[in-house]
Amino acid sequence: MSKAGVAAPFCPRVRFSGAGGEVAALAAGDLSSGLAAMLASRIESSADASIPSAEMRIDLGDSVAAAPASPGALEGDSFDVSRQGGGAGSIVIRAATEGGLIHAASNLLEKLGADFPPGAAPSYPRIDSARLAALRPWRVTPAFKRRAFVSDIMTWNYNFADRLDLHLRHDREFIPWMARRGINAFSYIRHAHDTRLKIDEIAPLLRERGIDVEYGGHVIQLLLPRERFAEHPEYFPAGDDGVRIARGNLCVSNPDAVAIVRAGALAYVHEHPENRLLHIWGADVWRGAWCRCGQCRELPPQIQYMDVVNAIAGALADDSNAPPVAYLAYHDTIDPHPGLRPLDNVWLEWAPRERCYSHAIDDPACEINPRYLESLKRYIEIFNGRGHVFEYYADAILFGGLGFATPAVVARDLRAYRRLGIASISCLTFGAYSAMAYPVNLEAFVRGSRDPDFEPDATLVETSAGRHPRCAPEMAAAYRAVERASKLCLDYADVMSPVMAPEKAVRKRNELREAALTFNEAIAAADQIALSLDTPRADAEKDLWRYSSDVLAGLSDYLGAIGEAGADRRIRGKAAIAKVAGAIERIREIDPEIKGTWGAYDLEWIRELWLSALARGLDGDGKPPEELF
Repeated sequence: MSKAGVAAPFCPRVRFSGAGGEVAALAAGDLSSGLAAMLASRIESSADASIPSAEMRIDLGDSVAAAPASPGALEGDSFDVSRQGGGAGSIVIRAATEGGLIHAASNLLEKLGADFPPGAAPSYPRIDSARLAALRPWRVTPAFKRRAFVSDIMTWNYNFADRLDLHLRHDREFIPWMARRGINAFSYIRHAHDTRLKIDEIAPLLRERGIDVEYGGHVIQLLLPRERFAEHPEYFPAGDDGVRIARGNLCVSNPDAVAIVRAGALAYVHEHPENRLLHIWGADVWRGAWCRCGQCRELPPQIQYMDVVNAIAGALADDSNAPPVAYLAYHDTIDPHPGLRPLDNVWLEWAPRERCYSHAIDDPACEINPRYLESLKRYIEIFNGRGHVFEYYADAILFGGLGFATPAVVARDLRAYRRLGIASISCLTFGAYSAMAYPVNLEAFVRGSRDPDFEPDATLVETSAGRHPRCAPEMAAAYRAVERASKLCLDYADVMSPVMAPEKAVRKRNELREAALTFNEAIAAADQIALSLDTPRADAEKDLWRYSSDVLAGLSDYLGAIGEAGADRRIRGKAAIAKVAGAIERIREIDPEIKGTWGAYDLEWIRELWLSALARGLDGDGKPPEELF
């Protein structure tokens, strides 16, 4: 009783399953702390043995009813929210998995007005208890069963303690955001020079949020150690001249070489039982990674690769606990071969990196994407619908480190993939840099992986408001300018590799110049933010857009130089490359806490490769474009 003899208002409380694990407990903790912030009162949470393992309850009154029988089965990561006992009863949250409870809790908080923007802290506005009591039942069944983010292990810079610590500070914010937004898988890409298969330091963050982990990547070169070349060159691929080389993948006609790779892949499975999808990919190069010896040269890359994948999958076929094996359709294998015969535990992983991102994958007006969509359709037939799509909506390398926003493309893509029966989607990310450069795309991806019918423009506006609540109108105008610029740039794969037919180069030169000017519009819109506001995140994005404008202006000049002959070609070309090179100063001004390890360290060495490739492209050398860039 209060001092006046009046009963104090009842504070809601959260109960979760006493039989649940750490994921359910964390979901309840998230829910209670969010409600406490919004109701400005203490919200207790407690375990209750009578509640099923993937269920939580918000009690709105003193009476606590026993948990009834579950009204219906839930699948995947679906969840529902229902009412029991009227206005003073309980809000019942059920999920198919404990991980689904975290998504359900954040979804409930969102309906009350909370916001979970990418790359920014959650927002919990104040509400009164009547708003909580007024919630009506709803149900969510995500459109895609597997919703994953993917990252290269090397971007953690794990050999340097200070750099690793910088990345881990981002992970401690990004992984909770992933779980709240419904992401249920995280995949590591290992490369030949990596000494780690995973980042152990973030394993607890993923586990306690019910996020599955996946290992592998471009590892065939690791599974057949290069030091074996001296003693057994016959294990290794031959070039067109028949000479064995230590680079590339392996000689698939050599049973001992295949056996070594198979044994290494099986070790991944047996030593890491938490792995939910085994990614065994070839070398990350164009041309030359597969064998051209007398026996192999008649086998296309797709068949050579499938022979390796099937050998691994065949050894795992009788193990009910083993994960499926991914066949990566990428570069040399992006087009299916009619002779492919995947085993039943082999799944397609389709990665259309060179597609156009100015248009949706199913846009018939695009001059590039119809070929890729046809490739996917044929692969789906070959794999009897067993397929994952690997997308690049936040790929800092593909996009040259420039800032882009393509929410309408993301939305239409995901609708097209679902119509084709694809139920698994992933997106490549580059840590804090992706959150800075592609926040709209990250938000569009998480929304679309749950419901592809989301509204792209609303996503852009709401992302700007969530990331920049004190200057939302200015940043929304800036994001719209970035979206317009994006459409002018993203129709030729790698932004930093302007390889195209001469007739297209003339048009593209003008489009890149227009895109550079459009980025200046974004900067001008952001410049309208009151000087009195402390906006480090907006300031960082403005520096990013300045970098983007400078680079695109340089690339436009570069395409103009390529069209020249003689001395003018080299003079103008070198000036254009110098303009691209100088743009990096814009990124160097950004706080490492915002741009992350990729912006602080990886971009520095990757840009040297880009600049060297631009110089080689200026010289020509008569090499195929994929070897110049």
